[in-house]
Amino acid sequence: MRGLKERLKNVPRQPGVYLFKNEQGKVIYVGKAKVLRNRMRSYFQSPSQLLPKVRAMMAKVHDFDYIVTGNEVEALILEANLIKAYQPRYNILLRDDKSYPYLKITLGEDYPRLVITREKKDNVSRYFGPYSDVKALKETVRLLTSIFPVRTCRRMKPGSRPCLNRHINRCLAPCTGEVDRQEYHQMVESIIRFLEGDHARLVRELEEEMQEAARDLEFEKAARLRNTIQAIQRVAEKQKVVLDAPLQLDVVALAPVNREVLVLVFKVRAGKVVAKDTFWLRMAMDENIAEMLGFFLQQYYSDNPDTPREILVPVEPPEKSVLEAWLTEKNKTRTSLKIPQRGTKHQLLEMARENARVLAEEKTRGKGREAVQELARALSLEVVPSRIECYDISHLAGEGTVGSMVVFTEGEKDSSAYRRFKLGQDVNNDYLAMSEVLRRRIARGREEDPAFLPWPDLIIVDGGLGQANAAYQVMEETGAAIPVLGLAKKNEELYRPNDSHPIKLPQDGETLHLLQRIRDEAHRFALQYQRQQRGKKLRRSELDQIQGIGEKRKQALLNHFGSVARVREASLDELSGIKGMNRAVAQRVYEFFRQET
Repeated sequence: MRGLKERLKNVPRQPGVYLFKNEQGKVIYVGKAKVLRNRMRSYFQSPSQLLPKVRAMMAKVHDFDYIVTGNEVEALILEANLIKAYQPRYNILLRDDKSYPYLKITLGEDYPRLVITREKKDNVSRYFGPYSDVKALKETVRLLTSIFPVRTCRRMKPGSRPCLNRHINRCLAPCTGEVDRQEYHQMVESIIRFLEGDHARLVRELEEEMQEAARDLEFEKAARLRNTIQAIQRVAEKQKVVLDAPLQLDVVALAPVNREVLVLVFKVRAGKVVAKDTFWLRMAMDENIAEMLGFFLQQYYSDNPDTPREILVPVEPPEKSVLEAWLTEKNKTRTSLKIPQRGTKHQLLEMARENARVLAEEKTRGKGREAVQELARALSLEVVPSRIECYDISHLAGEGTVGSMVVFTEGEKDSSAYRRFKLGQDVNNDYLAMSEVLRRRIARGREEDPAFLPWPDLIIVDGGLGQANAAYQVMEETGAAIPVLGLAKKNEELYRPNDSHPIKLPQDGETLHLLQRIRDEAHRFALQYQRQQRGKKLRRSELDQIQGIGEKRKQALLNHFGSVARVREASLDELSGIKGMNRAVAQRVYEFFRQET
């Protein structure tokens, strides 16, 4: 590390991209910077000053490289390309590391065709996408060829016999010479209009063509155009009208799920939502939503030929001005990121947010069920646990001990079933505290208290083998036949009672993620209750210690100032002015808090 710090002195103070490498020379992180030396130096400060994930990454860094760029926009573009090329472990990544497909119209060919492709190899063709759902993209192609009989075959041999698509009216069969080249190209332009969402203009143009064909007594062509118009109108009716005005914009919403983020994109064209795509991002180093959004915009629009001039976002991403400059340069017209605060655009963003939330919850429910089934297999449980209860103990230096019980049903938290336990002052041993909490829980269940029913299929305790044994002993003593499992924070190991050999689940598996989520929720709930209890005790003790402050005066002070902290900050005159207070008592309150400080 010392050698790397020395090398930092030679890093230029210019915009660019830096690459951190591990001992094997593999790139594990790519970043961009306005000033390379300053940004890279921030990683080499004292480990205690770094976030845990950054500290873990820097422990693996054995080398670095950098590339100087002309400006921040060039750095942003290069960073996106290098992340795609190297797929670094510590960068935010589009989950599944796959290249999303595009719909390609081969405009460079005499008779263009529709193609699904994952690569953009030429600048002549017109691309639409990327699409996150391949099945939906294939359905789009099927719909397009039913409305616009464009060819889809790879090779076209002039003078050949027509194929099946011609017989079912899915192709005009340019290979047979039956269709005029100009007419075919007009149809291709109609496809482009359709994909751009400008249905109203397209229908007007086709109606004019239909009337012209009828005037020229080309009744077969007129009938074909009439059918096309009707098909387009049926599709348009199914799409949600957002505004009377012909809006052209994208709406991006995010919904975090554990260490992943679902990103939803609504494409609004000509005032209608014409497409909805979803993507999953994998967090790398506890990034916040704004950072995840910035990365997504950078990756998504780097290969997106259909970038509107306005993109609605829920939060402002880091380096917003740089992103806008890059989008503007790419789009050849001013492109902006906006956070609407009111009106229809705000409603549209809220609709996207709600859709993202619902989709994320659906995905989580599915994952939760799968994870529970996998857990049952890993632990050889007789029953797949429908209801899982998790317990944790919290205290401050042995005082104010409390316990928590959280419930997950079918892999999803059921906050209405959460319960908390206040323990006596003499219970300052975690094992004893856990035993008491579980005894209370078993007793309340046997009393048929609905707040503690139904019985759990599995009990998890926050801790290692010791806590698992303590919980198991309670099960034995009370005769409750409920499987018990301990989850230790160190190395995230699972313990069965009376078995010192831990069960190790895959670190990136959904089953361990579910258990961590349950354990962390129990810890959060216990800590929250412990802090509430500590706060009540502090409020009682501080004011009750002052001579002359009884219950009425204490209540008068709290009602007026709102909190003990505000009483502490009050001046002598303010204290004296409270109803029921005299100057002497006010003086004692004032001096009490000044002595503390």
